[in-house]
Amino acid sequence: MEDLSQYLDEFLADARDRIDSLSNAILALEKIVKEGGGEEEKKALIDQIFRDAHTLKGTAATMGFMRLSEVAHKMENLFDLVRSGKIEPTPELIDVLLEFLDVLEGMVDNIEESGSEGDFDIDELFKKAQKFFEEAGQVETAPPSPQPGKVEEKGEEVSREAEIKETEAIKYRIRVYFHKDAQLRGVRAFLILSDLEELGEIIETMPSREIIEDGKADVDVLEFLIATEESPEKIKNVIIRHPEVERVEIEEYRPPAKQEGKTYTVTVYLQKDAPLKGVRSYLILQDLQKLGNITKTMPDVMAIQNGNIIDGYYFKVLIASSASPEDIINIVRKHPDVEDVKVEEGDHIEPETAEGEGKPSGSKQKTEGKAKDKPKKPKPVPTPKIKVSKIIKVDVSHLDRLMNLVGELVINKGRLEQITERLGDRELLETLSTLSRLLTELQDEIMEMRLTPVAEVFNKFPRMVRELARKMGKEVEFIIEGADIEVDRTILDKLGDVLVHLLRNAIDHGIEPPEEREKLGKPRAGRLELIARRERSHVEIIVRDDGRGIDPEKIKRKAIEKGIITPEQAAEMSDEEAINLIFVPGFSTKDEVTDVSGRGVGMDVVRDVVKSLNGTISVQSEVGKGTTFILKLPVSMAIIQALLIEVQSEVYAVPINNILESIEIKRENLKSIGGKDVIVLRGEIIPVIMLHELFGLPIVERDEFPAIVVDLGSQKVAIGVDQLLHKKDIVIKSLGKMLSNINGFAGATILGDGSVVLIIEINGLLGGGTSGI
Repeated sequence: MEDLSQYLDEFLADARDRIDSLSNAILALEKIVKEGGGEEEKKALIDQIFRDAHTLKGTAATMGFMRLSEVAHKMENLFDLVRSGKIEPTPELIDVLLEFLDVLEGMVDNIEESGSEGDFDIDELFKKAQKFFEEAGQVETAPPSPQPGKVEEKGEEVSREAEIKETEAIKYRIRVYFHKDAQLRGVRAFLILSDLEELGEIIETMPSREIIEDGKADVDVLEFLIATEESPEKIKNVIIRHPEVERVEIEEYRPPAKQEGKTYTVTVYLQKDAPLKGVRSYLILQDLQKLGNITKTMPDVMAIQNGNIIDGYYFKVLIASSASPEDIINIVRKHPDVEDVKVEEGDHIEPETAEGEGKPSGSKQKTEGKAKDKPKKPKPVPTPKIKVSKIIKVDVSHLDRLMNLVGELVINKGRLEQITERLGDRELLETLSTLSRLLTELQDEIMEMRLTPVAEVFNKFPRMVRELARKMGKEVEFIIEGADIEVDRTILDKLGDVLVHLLRNAIDHGIEPPEEREKLGKPRAGRLELIARRERSHVEIIVRDDGRGIDPEKIKRKAIEKGIITPEQAAEMSDEEAINLIFVPGFSTKDEVTDVSGRGVGMDVVRDVVKSLNGTISVQSEVGKGTTFILKLPVSMAIIQALLIEVQSEVYAVPINNILESIEIKRENLKSIGGKDVIVLRGEIIPVIMLHELFGLPIVERDEFPAIVVDLGSQKVAIGVDQLLHKKDIVIKSLGKMLSNINGFAGATILGDGSVVLIIEINGLLGGGTSGI
């Protein structure tokens, strides 16, 4: 067998995708059954589940992971009860199917870590599955042994051959055609043989059963003769599920009439320059088989299919048929590229030519009326087909390194721009312009390579939501939108934990129990939405529920109890400021600590992670109607556009995605509300705060000053500065562990002149919207 270790990474990635797809499809099916969906949609989900389970079983067996293949096979058979209508996908059945997925996922993890599936106890899981087989009145049979010596399941073994009654079984001739570029055909052939063994008794195969079982059937077409009680449609559905099967032909087998005919040796000569000799030859074999029983070929069928025929242009067939030699010649000659046909009575296939090394001699080379000698040619050496994949796998660390190098180029480009401005050289300016364009294209291309759909994270959540809702006795309708939106992989890696906290809090704190919802006039099932959408230069991730909402007064009382704020501070707080207290470390509205919440950790972690991603998080909530969390994140973390600003002769950078607009504020237009400066901009009241004040610097009174308007989610704020400079591509550099706890700064960057500039993190600088405004 072929060494498949080179395919391990692809297998692991594919297996995880299949498990995620199975999980989501099973939950979607449960939802359709529960809420009453269309039969077409239900059937499509069932088909998808079967394709994924069957493919996982097959690829696991291909790679030699037989226990994993056995678990996937058992799960596939269990779901067959649903497809056949013998049992319904009840929550209990879904629980068992999801347990199967847990085991499969654990095995895949073990394979990645140690190279083997691990020591999972699957007996208890199989016992749970057996209850459903008994409920359906079926005895579940073990899958056919995928390799010699495999231990089969105990107590459930039923011989398929013994079940087939000669009077009821029908014989079918089955031809399976692979796609021309199909990979691992030998393994596919073995898996198809295994599946057909479950449907009936396999009488004969082409190529031989030994070749198929050894995984060496690297052919374009497989052929089986099977006796079974199943319908042709069922047989076709079982085969077509296999990847890389192009089509399946099934016809009822009619044995030829008892030997009233004769045995003939048919020699078929193809034109020497004929293309696709293997395909032509095999099609001729199929037509000859319609005239009688083919008992022998020279060379063997597999070699003929591969085009490795005698001397590269002819082959022989021994056939028992009642047809006349003329009929045999006519059926062969209808094929293109056939030069001659010779039909001789009796067996004229010599042992030395059966290996394709000899050639006919004497009268045997005379074809129906022709006496032309066929000169011997050396047997051509088959040229292996070379397939070049358009996709390659690259370790993420290489992309990180590449992005860092591009970042250094961006910094040096800034340096060149400053030198060019100082020298004023026209030729240098033109060269730098071309360099800037190429560097921008390179930067865009690398950033595109790093983008990953958020579906990679989102697909993990439907099952988590279902299990948590069932555990807490709640009903939840979970909706995902925008899963195809792409973000930088660095952001995606950290986004998962953030969303876990938000979704768990929505189920635990937000959505009410079904009985409480009914009393409030709401549907029994709470609605929980996870939405991703692209907005200008950033991505918004929204988590929204229609639960009880956040009560600002309750938040204030809890905060006072925990000593986070004083009663006086609480009295002065707005509802928005009170709601933002949930991000304070140690704050929780839960009276009891559970394994879901109540420890006072979670939302502060969410805020810190979002801050580290140079993003913002805001909350919108209404008591009795629900809560919405909005995360605004940059598309990429490495290189961003920023606006350079100046305060007290110091330059700072503010990410463009945080800025709504820039304005000029005249002192005469400032108003005072509650002792704080505000400005009315297009009918909207916006607080104004000087960046000097946030930095603890003296404020110079000016009649007019520039400001940037930023969005904190709950409100807009205008931040006054001394001067707005210009836009710049900057590379974010970490401040390091020593300075990581300083609020208000996302990192630093290096400008072209070598100066270090701090990058302002607006949300952190303003205390998450709870202070200074």
